[in-house]
Order: sequence, then C-alpha cells, then structure tokens
Amino acid sequence: MRFHNLYLLLRNGKEFCHSHIKNIGISDTEHIICTYLLGHCGGSQDDVAEALKLDKTTVTCALLSLEKKGYVERSINSNNRRKYILTLTQKGKENISDIADIYDVWLRKISSCLTEEEQKNFDEYCKRLLIKSEELCKEIK
Repeated sequence: MRFHNLYLLLRNGKEFCHSHIKNIGISDTEHIICTYLLGHCGGSQDDVAEALKLDKTTVTCALLSLEKKGYVERSINSNNRRKYILTLTQKGKENISDIADIYDVWLRKISSCLTEEEQKNFDEYCKRLLIKSEELCKEIK
C-alpha cells in the first residue's frame, strides 16, 4: 500500500464526516473530544490529550470553544484541586449522540465493497499496523 492511497482514504473520510459534523456547529477536533467524553465521562484535560494523541494547547482551545457552545462543563476534581473533571452537558450529549459514530458509519459504507472475510482481514491488518505504528512512535520518544 502506498502512503498516498492511505492519505487520500483518510481525507475522503474526513470530508464525508465533516459534512455531518459541521451541521451541529463544531470542528472535527471538538467532535472527537466530545465523542471521547461521551464514553469516558469524568476524564481530565490531560486524559483527553493523551488518549487522543493531541497536544495540550489544541485540547485547551477546543474545550474553551466547547464550553462557550454549552457542550462541555468543567468541575474541580476533589482529589486534585489543580485538575478539572470534564463532562458533556445535556446539550452536548443530545447533539453528539447522533453523530458520535459518524466515522464508523463512513467506514462501514466504504468497506461494503469487501466480502465479510475481507472486512475481517482488513480489520485485523489495521490492528496489527496500529500496534506496529505505536511501537515505532515509542522508539522515537
């Protein structure tokens, strides 16, 4: 596989998904953060940055925007008063739940051209490639 093909595949996915995400008035980064918080209620800003491999400045800017839009709330962590616990507001939950899995929807649509066996193999190959890519990233740190 050439990297160019993988890059174009991801760009097409982002374009398809962004067309749905922009309808609720948030960015792709804000969407992925909200989706993470939907499944990991009570995490901190550091948790979000680490889990999503985003730099802290990007997360900070996105969270400020999400707070202004009424999607996210921060409350002081009683165990560590220097950290905040992040949760989606009711508005955030309502808006995000409809499009939380938009990237999975896109992947199901494009992989429909594969047989069931090919889909299973593709999923396994992607898992293996992800593991290898994480190993390589650890080597450079």
